[in-house]
Amino acid sequence: MARIHPELREPTYDNVVLNERIGPVSVIADEAYRRRACFALDDYSPQYRDAGPYVPAPMVGRDLVALFCSVYDPSRTVGLHQKEEIWFLNPIPLNAKLSYSGKYTDKYMKRGKGYTVFEAEARDAGDGKPYVRQISTEIMRIPRDIQLGTGGSGSAPSADHVVPDWPEHAAPVEIAEGTPRPGTPVKPLIKRPEQGQMSVFSGGNSQWYNIHTDIEVALKAGFRDTLAQGMMETCWIAEMLARFIGPAWHTSGWIKMAYVKPVYRADRITCKAVVREVEGSLVKFHVWAENQDGDITAVGWASAHKP
Repeated sequence: MARIHPELREPTYDNVVLNERIGPVSVIADEAYRRRACFALDDYSPQYRDAGPYVPAPMVGRDLVALFCSVYDPSRTVGLHQKEEIWFLNPIPLNAKLSYSGKYTDKYMKRGKGYTVFEAEARDAGDGKPYVRQISTEIMRIPRDIQLGTGGSGSAPSADHVVPDWPEHAAPVEIAEGTPRPGTPVKPLIKRPEQGQMSVFSGGNSQWYNIHTDIEVALKAGFRDTLAQGMMETCWIAEMLARFIGPAWHTSGWIKMAYVKPVYRADRITCKAVVREVEGSLVKFHVWAENQDGDITAVGWASAHKP
């Protein structure tokens, strides 16, 4: 059962206030934070293990998407994340003191749906160094005649349309040596989100009840099971590309995703990327995720500099 927090606003399209600053919210990226992030993302890359110097920046991106929940009640949220754009600007040191801030910059109606746009950033609380920036677009008003969970609630942006075209006869590359050539496939990354991971990722440690953490809330919203956040797919693709690009990903990585079909708990998600174009040191990708049935769940673009 969802808990109502009277001090927080109901998270509806009509209640969203534009250009109202949310934050700053302070977070310490300590060892406990790192362990939660590694568990939620199932990402135990060397830089995050044992004496590794960093925490997973994609998890901070997740925090930024959820920053509005410091003002709007997360236990009453039934919105659908449609698009995500995220920049990785600097690696985040273990025990860094972070400052999150953001605001709603736009809201609009399209085909009867109410969309909101939220922009946020994470900086060092001391010297102001930027770590992560993100822009998320979400549907917060859903017409009654829209059947949720069918995959028809979202669509990819039309510019530079992504066609998930996997080069079957080319060997996938896990770690790029030098500058990769257009058409190079990145070694796919497979994830299977469990409820525990989804709950930690979606704020279960803060006693949130939503479509990602509570089966009753998900069923009431029209879904057949709890859903993994779309942002989880973006985090997984970031992990795959960080391995491919190397350290430069953490200072120049960029991803823009559109979520087109729900991901349910225990789905087997395969993340894929193909080098689309190379401009000097800038490597551009088409990226996507597909489930065990071969259905595309997310598509998008990414880029980073490869020294």
